[in-house]
Amino acid sequence: MKKTHLAQAAAVAAALALVTAGCSAGGTNVGSTDQPKAVQSKLTLDPTGKQSTGPAAEVSGAQQGGTLDLMWRADHPHYDPAKVYTAPDDGTFRLINRRLTVFNQHDDGSMALVGDLATNTGEASDGGKTWKYTLKDGVKYADGTPIRSQDIKYGVERTFDPTFATGPKWVQLWLAGKDDFSSVYPGPFGGQELGPDKIETPDDKTIIFHLAEPESDFPFAASMSETVPVRKDKDAKPADLDANGLGDMATGPYKIGAHEVDKTLTLVRNPNWDPKTDPVRHQYLDQIHFQFGVMAKQQTDQLKADTDPSAASYYSGIDTDQVQAILQDPKLKQRTVDAETNSVQAFAINTARVTDVNVRKAIATAFPKQDVVTTQGGPFFGNIATTLSPRNSVGYSAQPNPYGVGDNGDPQKAKQILTDAHQLGYKVNVAWDSTPTADRWGTPIKRALEAAGFEVNLNPVPDKGFYDAVGRLNNPFDLIWNSWGPDWPTNRTVYSAVYYGGAVKDEGNNYAQLKEKAVDDEINRVQAIQDIDAQGKEYMPLDQLIQRDYAAAIPLVYLRKQLMFGSKVGGARMDAISLSLDLTTAYIKK
Repeated sequence: MKKTHLAQAAAVAAALALVTAGCSAGGTNVGSTDQPKAVQSKLTLDPTGKQSTGPAAEVSGAQQGGTLDLMWRADHPHYDPAKVYTAPDDGTFRLINRRLTVFNQHDDGSMALVGDLATNTGEASDGGKTWKYTLKDGVKYADGTPIRSQDIKYGVERTFDPTFATGPKWVQLWLAGKDDFSSVYPGPFGGQELGPDKIETPDDKTIIFHLAEPESDFPFAASMSETVPVRKDKDAKPADLDANGLGDMATGPYKIGAHEVDKTLTLVRNPNWDPKTDPVRHQYLDQIHFQFGVMAKQQTDQLKADTDPSAASYYSGIDTDQVQAILQDPKLKQRTVDAETNSVQAFAINTARVTDVNVRKAIATAFPKQDVVTTQGGPFFGNIATTLSPRNSVGYSAQPNPYGVGDNGDPQKAKQILTDAHQLGYKVNVAWDSTPTADRWGTPIKRALEAAGFEVNLNPVPDKGFYDAVGRLNNPFDLIWNSWGPDWPTNRTVYSAVYYGGAVKDEGNNYAQLKEKAVDDEINRVQAIQDIDAQGKEYMPLDQLIQRDYAAAIPLVYLRKQLMFGSKVGGARMDAISLSLDLTTAYIKK
């Protein structure tokens, strides 16, 4: 048994040491009069399968029936599981598409990784290079077809095709053993399969992954959309699966009933979902209806008035201009979830375009963090960040500004750097995900950078498809807003995902396009440390290296969020992973 689960020990040890700031790992304030507080969080895995059986524990007071009306500013950019990666999308699709493993989030802030389609969180051998999963009895697609291990293998194979580069990449990287995993295997659409040296499916219920190197984090990666089963006979080959194509392939308690692009999405009950196999999800609601294109102010106005008591904000926080008044109103605060999240908002500096490191340092030196945060609601938006990883990461410690300036920057000091570099008048194209609230920060950014001697062009990018636009290698932007939360609660999915040279690819996540051997070598060195507490502490000097020596990114804020809901919505809490309303616990009061 020790050998079987040895590779999981490091991940468990890391999680047990996890301290979350502001309840970001599942404990959220609902109707509290207090600020979000730090809580001790614990994460466990379930190699024995004792926690992986269903049905899920009942939500106190939950009732059956009704429609939950959700408001969200934009449609999901992708419906194909191979491309589902951004936080709000993952929250929706975890309700539709089951995976090998899944996080079970508890109200006390603790989390357990459990088997979802699999009977447990995996059986490791060969020092953690080999991971075996067995599918549960009775798991089916929405049309009643049994889910087979070969479908999960095919789902993984699809993610190797460059067509699906926007999705998570951990399983592909670890199977291939190299950053350019598509060169090892191009995907299944030319008729090729991953051989048994990579994935075995000896029968319909067993799947075995053979990794290039030991990976104790593999059970966490198995919770991502990479392991969503896809039926080969239902695939679009190689085009994206759309909402209609996903209908019969739903495996969770809900399936897509109707979808009008950019307008509405309706989820209906999946008749072939068996609660006895699911340790996390419920099917309390008859329907879940999304209304897209509703901005934060309109959402807040409607929810304040409680015109639709069965409505809620799905992902958008409370309107910036109203958040303080709402949180000071006892009745309205009772219908608000308030938490510091595990997400860090930052501005990446595109090193492929801004090649002079002194110009990048001047941008970072001038950047007015305090003024930017103030435009978004000040402390209700979050605390000013000093690191590129969240405060709930193992080994986190506050870091000084690498340029010796305060939270609001120093344009004059930046101007001297720019003058010494003979770059006065350097043109900077600033890009961000455009919303009425986010658009406000363009003014202080432009003012500070122009005071430092830059020419500034502001580029608010339309919301839908924003990450696709800024993820392209040839994008025209120099200073790029982005928001990143770990895929699971370690920094393994921060620095190697966002700042590693191998992550520089079209529609990738290295928005700074940073390719520096010193950074890559340090990432590899830190990730090789087996003691997780020691490893976590070593990420802080790495963080400073990325900021101080290469000026590749400017951390902005440890994001705090408030979600509002109607008076008939029960079970409201924030999903600690997707930072959206948790759809696994919500119900409608009679």
